[in-house]
Amino acid sequence: METIDLNHAIAYGNAAFAEVDKAVLLYEQLVEKLYALGEDVAARIDNPFTVADALISAAEIHVQRRNGYRLAEKALLTACRILNDITPVENAKLACAYKFLGHVCCRQGKHRQALKYNALAALLMLAPQGNSSPHSRGR
Repeated sequence: METIDLNHAIAYGNAAFAEVDKAVLLYEQLVEKLYALGEDVAARIDNPFTVADALISAAEIHVQRRNGYRLAEKALLTACRILNDITPVENAKLACAYKFLGHVCCRQGKHRQALKYNALAALLMLAPQGNSSPHSRGR
């Protein structure tokens, strides 16, 4: 029976994990660039809701993955910026995005940001449909 050199196996495993980490980092960078493009695309098309919906769906998928909260946060922030430009028509959709963003921030330990986003969601849910977004009032 062949003996296993434990030091060689550990070195091989560490090198393999380093390659996987590099691949994950490249993937995350590509996804971030895609999300940044999403905001630009939403500004140029007739129905920006489709881009916001796609970003929210992407965030839901990222949350189910290991260490996906950072990418989910990027997707949701972009979706909120898109929706904030077309609100007051769709307060409920923006409120849901802010609530989800609050959850994602809380899971990352960003509790102050989570409180801010949850408060924005609550304000939007209480606001009548014709009012402008509380997020855009401070500008």
